[in-house]
Amino acid sequence: MIANLSLLAQYPFLRSLAKYLEEIHFDFEEIIKIKDPIYWKALERIKKYAENRKLEYEEDPYNEISIFLVSLYLASQLGSFFIKKFADIESKRIAKKLINEKFETILYIAKDFLSEKISVENLKKDFEEIKLISLPLTEYLQYASHFSGYKWSLTFKEIKDGKVLLNLKDIVRIIEEKYRQWLIIKCEELSSLVYPEVIEDLKDIKLEKFKIIETTKYEGEDPPCMRILLQEIKEGKKITHIGRFALVTYLRVKGWSVEDIINLFRTLPDFKEDITRYQIEHIFGLRGGRKVYSVPSCLTMKVANLCFPESPYCDNIKHPLQFKQKNKWKQK
Repeated sequence: MIANLSLLAQYPFLRSLAKYLEEIHFDFEEIIKIKDPIYWKALERIKKYAENRKLEYEEDPYNEISIFLVSLYLASQLGSFFIKKFADIESKRIAKKLINEKFETILYIAKDFLSEKISVENLKKDFEEIKLISLPLTEYLQYASHFSGYKWSLTFKEIKDGKVLLNLKDIVRIIEEKYRQWLIIKCEELSSLVYPEVIEDLKDIKLEKFKIIETTKYEGEDPPCMRILLQEIKEGKKITHIGRFALVTYLRVKGWSVEDIINLFRTLPDFKEDITRYQIEHIFGLRGGRKVYSVPSCLTMKVANLCFPESPYCDNIKHPLQFKQKNKWKQK
């Protein structure tokens, strides 16, 4: 049996999860089909997520891990809006718990979940020695690109030997973001497994406000994700780095020029023409390694919190560029 099962129950994204499930011969399908007590507890937990009620957790690690996994599956059957809600609530809950852990525990979880290359840096500040966690630059950029706000810019971070030095609050925020993405990806993987008896049990969950959004109709050739990003830029709202990247790749395919996109971005509060030009030309393959970047997939957009209210034409597409083709087909 794996060591520290209690820690795994609290943080089910740890790598030891796979080994543990193999050891106990966890049978997900059997729990669902025989309607094991674990199943009913998971269903009740999902109802609490939907209704914003207080969640309760099991003291027995075995039960807690099993309930979590079945809850993950049930969430996957309730559509993208519930999946997003589930991932947001669960990742924030984990972050609140994690920030109160000992430094050694946070370090262990960060090494396990983010990167084995993480290390500790002892720095002296105001005559006091402080511990910082150094995260490889590539991993930092992978998750920090989803955040807005100047504090996540590399300009405001200390970099040493190809690693970004972070305090505990920052590293917990990055763990929270990766866990949110992890939940969305797992739900997407499970969504194709459909059990009629489960759908019947889920029908009473109150999701009216989600259904109103999901049935919103859109007109036009651009997918909702790109249309809303365009609107937000025109209104001068801040959008994340990955949101800008996605929109630039999409507009390039649509035939926009570098100058067209630069002029579009002039409305942004942090607009700087030289930086914007460099970044857009890099995406176009005109700088650096000359690689032309592709439009992110629908799953990537969901993970990045950029999959906005879906039109009926978004059903079963895996890429934003498929939206126009399916839209035309449905209108025939």
